[in-house]
Amino acid sequence: MMNITLHGTNYIGCKTSKKGIDTFHAINPKTGEKSELEYHTATEIEVDTSCKLASKAFNDFRKINDEKRAKFLDKISEEILNLNEKLLQVADWETGLGISRLTNERERTRNQILLFADVIRNGQYKEISTDYQDPQNKLERMLIPIGPVAVFEVSNFPFAFGVCGGDTVSALAAGCPVVVKGHPSHPQTSELFAIAMKKAVEKVGFPKGIFSLLHGNTNVPGMNLVGHPDIKAVGFTGSVRAGRSLFNIAAARSSPIPVYAEMGSVNPVFITQSAINARSDQMAEQFAESIALSAGQFCTKPGIFFFPSSEESVCFLKKIAELMKKKKIQSLLNKNIYDSLMKGTSELTSIDGVELIAGGKIGDKPISLQNTMVKTDISTYCKEDRLKKEYFGPLALFVECDSQQQYLEIVDGFHGELTGTIHMEKEDYNGVKILFDRLSEKVGRIIINGVPTGVKVSHAMNHGGPYPATTSVSHTSVGTTAIRRFLRPICYQNVPEDFLYDFSK
Repeated sequence: MMNITLHGTNYIGCKTSKKGIDTFHAINPKTGEKSELEYHTATEIEVDTSCKLASKAFNDFRKINDEKRAKFLDKISEEILNLNEKLLQVADWETGLGISRLTNERERTRNQILLFADVIRNGQYKEISTDYQDPQNKLERMLIPIGPVAVFEVSNFPFAFGVCGGDTVSALAAGCPVVVKGHPSHPQTSELFAIAMKKAVEKVGFPKGIFSLLHGNTNVPGMNLVGHPDIKAVGFTGSVRAGRSLFNIAAARSSPIPVYAEMGSVNPVFITQSAINARSDQMAEQFAESIALSAGQFCTKPGIFFFPSSEESVCFLKKIAELMKKKKIQSLLNKNIYDSLMKGTSELTSIDGVELIAGGKIGDKPISLQNTMVKTDISTYCKEDRLKKEYFGPLALFVECDSQQQYLEIVDGFHGELTGTIHMEKEDYNGVKILFDRLSEKVGRIIINGVPTGVKVSHAMNHGGPYPATTSVSHTSVGTTAIRRFLRPICYQNVPEDFLYDFSK
């Protein structure tokens, strides 16, 4: 493995001793090989120091004008590209995601950075509203930065949701310093991105406290980070258990703060008989590819499919199963994900009324599961809560329904999902309209005749949903409106113009 080191410390701008503290190593998921580099878990003192640096930097950073911040984002994108093939090689060693996938993700990451640079250059993100009808009582409302933000890296998108990912960049674009809690599955990848960030900060002459990276393979640094009084908001992607834990910590503070947690989803898919009759081969290809994509380690993976009972449906499922068996088996990102998935698969396949129709066994790669399909009937699904859970990996559940009318009852049982999908034909419009309306109340994005994987970074994207998909249904973690999470409204009443625009100069 290609080993690098940042500066002998675990976050930008601070020095610390490594004696007497927890250490850990990255592990190659494909081989089980341990990295030579040793990383240490951030101490409470280190968390405190980085947060105080961020708070101090905020006083200056929030006053830097949009064009200078945009140029800073441009520079981050440039420095990421300057990491060259080393970034791809190190990330592939730590994640096993493959050079091709990581190359595409690097471009997505750079493009979303440049997109936010365009957003702040435009200036509309401030949402300025004025009321000058009363000359003695002028009103102007706008959005301003909220303060230092804590960001948690994820394992499955080490670039796009990593150190320089969407959460970090949207916070920096808003004018908020960022303290990143790195993911222990890819610490060296995190350090490479930190190098790019450090160089960008230095080249534009911004205060060093606007960015810090903290390592850790326990929950303690993250808990200390969210509980720190200088942190004003949190961006998180992960499990419901972890996201809710951070949410509770933030809510219990003497000054509660928002936690924008994206916590996953089963992403239900509803299929009409007309769709099966018209294009079963096309749908089978789409579904098998979407389920197995990156070993099913997408929060938007379609996890539960509902289909009507018929002879055509039996053939349709066989096609999907055949395709799933042919799909490449991939190593999972880490052993924690593997252990959780294997336990869940064992529990799932042991339920009476659940049939294994593809996969279900340990794969031929380290820490891997065969691409897996299980099937059940609507009666079993309704009475068994374990069938309603998200299984993070290449596994999907297919539920046979007596009629499409049951789809409405199923939707009513959902709480909140990132996405919902309907596959239909033109003759289904009248019957499906009610399903569409009901499903729209439960999801953050609704798809017709497609798949939910492949989240485009654009002005029109919403990557959120009602709880428990997220903790804030009004916001998205992908797309340009993600910046709103780290801004707050303020109204200026009869304020002199020199005061009003001082922070933008």
